[in-house]
Amino acid sequence: MIAHRGFSHVAPENTAHAVHRAAAACADAVEIDVQRTRDGHLVAIHDRTFRRTTDIATRWPGRADDPVESFTLAEIRRLDAGTWKHPNFAGVGVPTLREVLDVLRGTDTGLLIELKEPGAFGGIESDLTDVLDTHPGGRPEDVTVQSFDAETLHTFARLRPSYRIGLLTLSTPLRPQLVAWAGVVNPWHRGITETYVRRARLAGLQTYAWTVNEEQEMLRLARAGVDALLTDRPDLARQALLSEPCARSGHVRFR
Repeated sequence: MIAHRGFSHVAPENTAHAVHRAAAACADAVEIDVQRTRDGHLVAIHDRTFRRTTDIATRWPGRADDPVESFTLAEIRRLDAGTWKHPNFAGVGVPTLREVLDVLRGTDTGLLIELKEPGAFGGIESDLTDVLDTHPGGRPEDVTVQSFDAETLHTFARLRPSYRIGLLTLSTPLRPQLVAWAGVVNPWHRGITETYVRRARLAGLQTYAWTVNEEQEMLRLARAGVDALLTDRPDLARQALLSEPCARSGHVRFR
């Protein structure tokens, strides 16, 4: 199972805390969303603005609807990205991609990176390769890169062909063989059937399902043969799909 935006059911999404909690819960991988700051740093955040998941409306009300790329990393460091979830997370910040990789280093938890609306960040594929090439946790066997934007994925694949590529889709592609270049197809879970998974596999594609938080749907997709589930509830997925408990909690380091 893949923890969607980290263990976002119990910790503020796309933060180092959520990533750590996902690793401690024995998630196979963690999914995060990546965008670029004005001064060229890759940060983990889903929305195109900071309004929903930080205190920006209080700190800088006039900038609450400004896009991520209009902020420097130093400015982003001043935002509280935890209190909206629970007061216990007050002061938690927006992490960089390097900091997410730091949390996962030394665990056996993989990373699924979604390039979020990459058309707004020209050249972000090269920025991503720079981070992956220079961080010990950026190895191809540990990282998958995904996006809704096929052109961006093609560009990244040309730069680093050894990485697994995932194409996000709102529905199941009618002819999976046409997207077999990606290696992984990741449709919205409600449209996935056993027949589709079989057709995708014949085309050489793995099938990931997003975002699944109901136990019965998890079981249905497992019977359909999907290769991975993205979920806000890795604890529930483990309980529903696996018999053994997670024994990792005491062995995951958090920096």
